[in-house]
Amino acid sequence: MPARKRRLVLVDEETGEVVDPKPRIPHDFESKGYTLQSVGAETPLYKLKLSGAEWDTLDWLRENGGANAYIRTTPADLAKEISANESTCKKALSRLTRLGILLKPSPRAAAYQLTPLRYWEGAGSSQVTATKRLAPPRIAPDDKAKARAASRNTMPPEPMPLRRAAGETSR
Repeated sequence: MPARKRRLVLVDEETGEVVDPKPRIPHDFESKGYTLQSVGAETPLYKLKLSGAEWDTLDWLRENGGANAYIRTTPADLAKEISANESTCKKALSRLTRLGILLKPSPRAAAYQLTPLRYWEGAGSSQVTATKRLAPPRIAPDDKAKARAASRNTMPPEPMPLRRAAGETSR
């Protein structure tokens, strides 16, 4: 005897009325779905030849809410937080902004936000809204990153090790 299909419904506990469920809204972002660190058409971060201070800056901003709002910080304050030199932090913030990984509300502002194209915390629909509002540039490699890729392409191939038969020695 086949099992009888049951229809599950939502019931208001106070009145006992059956409540119609709200339709699900897909949270798609550029048809890739929602993730905290999305990977879209941008250049992957590992190809940008980021320094240790630049990675630490990204981590510090993400941990302090920079994935969904501007965080006010100066190179001096950041240097204390990530145990680095102030000039190193200034260079890191500058390069990350040029690359398009960090956003600034204005050129003179001492506030930074991680690009919502790559980093986001919250609902996927609010990520889409923030991307439209902020209009972040795509992450693009700079001269430092391109030099790394060029040096890899011009290096001679490594020599293959000699294969010897069992018991064979070199003379």
